[in-house]
Amino acid sequence: MDMATDIPPGNKDNKSLERDAIVWLTRVTDEDVTAEDRAALRHWLAQSPDHAEAFAKANTLWRAMPSAIETMVRSGSVSLPAPAEMHRGVIGRRTLIGGLATATAAAACYAMFRPPLDLWPSLSELAADYRTATGEQRQITVADGISVQMNTQTSIALRPAATSADRFELLSGEAIIGAASIKPVQVIAADGLTSADAAKFNIRCSTAKIVVTCLSGSVHVEHRDHAATLREKQQVAYGGGMMSNVDLVDLATVTSWQDGYLVFRNEPLADVIAEVNRYRPGRIVLLDAELGRGLVTARFRLDRLDDVVVQVRDVFGARIRTLAAGIVLVG
Repeated sequence: MDMATDIPPGNKDNKSLERDAIVWLTRVTDEDVTAEDRAALRHWLAQSPDHAEAFAKANTLWRAMPSAIETMVRSGSVSLPAPAEMHRGVIGRRTLIGGLATATAAAACYAMFRPPLDLWPSLSELAADYRTATGEQRQITVADGISVQMNTQTSIALRPAATSADRFELLSGEAIIGAASIKPVQVIAADGLTSADAAKFNIRCSTAKIVVTCLSGSVHVEHRDHAATLREKQQVAYGGGMMSNVDLVDLATVTSWQDGYLVFRNEPLADVIAEVNRYRPGRIVLLDAELGRGLVTARFRLDRLDDVVVQVRDVFGARIRTLAAGIVLVG
């Protein structure tokens, strides 16, 4: 495999760089790694400080596992350039080895706030009033007449009540909120506000967008200069100053997690894997963008999510590599 052509050196976002860094680590742990591969890696690292940071974070993750990458790093076969040397475009072996410890320590600190590949909760999530672990669901009552069913990897922080409504913030994850007519509820998610009175709704908070689905009653959603009122079976998404049109959805699909299932209908494989990762310990890492565009229609049991990897291998013919700590590389 020619890594120099598999991973172009152009500008990429942080998530793409993290995936690329995993690809490099995978390659250099193969038995057939060559001197050309290592030279190509050094070239990739020299593209920008972001490339080096992505590699440092990936390296920190892998160093925590009983992985062959530990031996590679200690022997000097793979190492990280110091940021100053990268700016000058000068990469020597001694500089590579010396820069590794500093960059890795910085990446570890940064990872406390933005975990690589979302493998563990961020500091803000850990500081929440209520939080569920991977695979956990929990029922709570945040105020009189307001019940919340928290899905996996969900963090909620209580906020001071408004004059006429109880309020809390969904920091991450997904929840079904039931509001009786005793007092309205307001849910903050990112820079949006969802309000309801005598209604039931599902709200999901991800890095890219917030999705609100009305299960019964009426729900009002506000995001900056946008607003929408939802009725039963209606859904809207917002984020980045934009709000989608109101769509009709299948409520059984939206709430299937309550019954112990994940249901997908013509969803890109990349989105399927991202969803499965919320429920499964470790991480499934998709390395092939083209593979991720393949469509999936399936129904998976939450207590048998390893079936997903098997089906991806059998249906798409994808290469699967299983590492320690539940890490699975696909593609």
